[in-house]
Amino acid sequence: MLNESITQSNAVSETLTLSVVIPAYNEGKNIRAALESIITEVSKCNLADYEVIIIDDGSGDSSAEILNELANQNDKVRVIIHPDNLGKGAALTTGFRQAQMEWILFTDADLQIEMKVLPLFIEQIGQYELLVGCRENRVDPWSRRIISKSYNLLIRKLFGVRLRDAHCPFKLFKRSFIDSIHLVSRGFFVDTELVCLAMAHGCRIGEFRVNSCRRQSGVSSVKLSHVFETVRELLRFLHKLSTKSGNEA
Repeated sequence: MLNESITQSNAVSETLTLSVVIPAYNEGKNIRAALESIITEVSKCNLADYEVIIIDDGSGDSSAEILNELANQNDKVRVIIHPDNLGKGAALTTGFRQAQMEWILFTDADLQIEMKVLPLFIEQIGQYELLVGCRENRVDPWSRRIISKSYNLLIRKLFGVRLRDAHCPFKLFKRSFIDSIHLVSRGFFVDTELVCLAMAHGCRIGEFRVNSCRRQSGVSSVKLSHVFETVRELLRFLHKLSTKSGNEA
């Protein structure tokens, strides 16, 4: 049975093309190791083709220089530079628009999600249009874990999202889905917006465990102000949905 599962997984991989989209902000101390790790694990999947798109979102450190150097060394890597810091949602939207492959994976540049889980996700693509990671044994500060848990409870209540970790920065989906929607979030609400729009489009959504690791280098760019920004975007999205429902009625 194990050999049969491996054979089926290899058969899926050999016909799959993948764009890996990575937003990065002030990850100069981390980005080289992160990109090398991502390319190593993607290369092991024996895909038909792949590309790695990194969006430097107005970093003030050495990120852009390092990324351009890495892109010059590997033709699978494409770098897009935002002159100003526009936010995670804006960075991802830029990357999604540039993606050329059939499937898109997005993950963060801080190496806190192990890419070794990618083959397990690929095995499931025949059953789902959106596959979402669920972080196990999170090593984030307790305050961030509490905020995350409270946020997930909130979106379950407001939007009927049944995922345990909808905000997990590890999602795999068809490019045809992303081409059919219009993302408006410019910040961290983009994760939730993706899930809600997938639900509205009737996409089959699967959630799978991923390992959460401690950041090895650099400092997280997430600030308390981002929490308030996410809540504001959530309220705007909720208002948009209620207005749309009212108009349809």
